[in-house]
Amino acid sequence: MSEKVKLSPEELQKRIKEVRDLAEKSKLEIEEMLRKRPLESAGVVFIAGIVIGILIGVSLS
Repeated sequence: MSEKVKLSPEELQKRIKEVRDLAEKSKLEIEEMLRKRPLESAGVVFIAGIVIGILIGVSLS
């Protein structure tokens, strides 16, 4: 089913750098969105909190 891939240290470092760069780019995009649309961002966080709370409540009962 799943194959294990062996990476050389150089390939591993390259992939780590790619992930780090992607994370930094995503962070900057999120910060920009928060500055441009603070109310929409707060609404999304509020709704996400409600959904997570409901899911936790259902899983605990």
